[in-house]
Amino acid sequence: MKAWAIIKETLLHYTWDLAFGYFDSSVEDDRISYGHLTIVKNPYNDKWFADPFILCENGNELHLLVEEFDFGVRRGRIAHIVIDKSKNIITGCKIILEAVSHLSFPAIYEVEGSLYVHPENAASGKSIIYEYDQEKDALVNPRIIIDEPLTDAIIHKVGDIYEVVSTKNPSPNGNTLNYYRSESFFGPYTHVDTVTYPSNTARMAGAFLGAVRPAQNCNGAYGRSVVFYEGDKVIKELKPCGVKYAGLHTFNTRNNTFVVDLKKYDFALFYYIKEIIKNRR
Repeated sequence: MKAWAIIKETLLHYTWDLAFGYFDSSVEDDRISYGHLTIVKNPYNDKWFADPFILCENGNELHLLVEEFDFGVRRGRIAHIVIDKSKNIITGCKIILEAVSHLSFPAIYEVEGSLYVHPENAASGKSIIYEYDQEKDALVNPRIIIDEPLTDAIIHKVGDIYEVVSTKNPSPNGNTLNYYRSESFFGPYTHVDTVTYPSNTARMAGAFLGAVRPAQNCNGAYGRSVVFYEGDKVIKELKPCGVKYAGLHTFNTRNNTFVVDLKKYDFALFYYIKEIIKNRR
């Protein structure tokens, strides 16, 4: 049994590819499709990247903050990567934050002319935000904003009120979404509501698009697709096509560019055979 478990884990191992495209006006536009995605080449054999947030664009350079997962380190770190859009390849990678526990989902905010990054570090039991020092290209001045193990939290301004929207451990991929509010971006935040969805689509997949909430579809597996909620109604689902990719779980935009991460199994054929067998039961 142990040998089979090892074989199964090996055959079902997956990594992530980054991709970008051009965003027109709304998530209901057909232009947000795989036919309009540019897959980014990863030149590193020992790491993958996921959870992309756009830092800036300079000509042909697309700058992202991402989760970097190095096979030697075996935990997520926050990296600043540079993509050459003329060659569709990552040309630079700098680790700007690491901890003794896993880091991911580096959400970016601009507040009064300064940039702040709010990564997930649920393993620490706290939700911490950092100031982004552009000169040093580093995350500095950490502040605890909520003393709970939030997972993929997003700060969303509603009128004059700041709202943190997040799932949390021990059920990060479930159907329960928590709301916290404050009159200040930095808190203190108070838990005000819990919303339960009919399926496992509570976890955030990126920043709000106006009133539209991108969410991770984790039904049956982590990172199957991104669904877009307007209120309690799903208005669109973004999912992979073809056999190379089996899912995605992040969608973010800045100006006319959007970025996603695509779930890629090492042995895609084995995964699809497993899915066919499972669905016939």
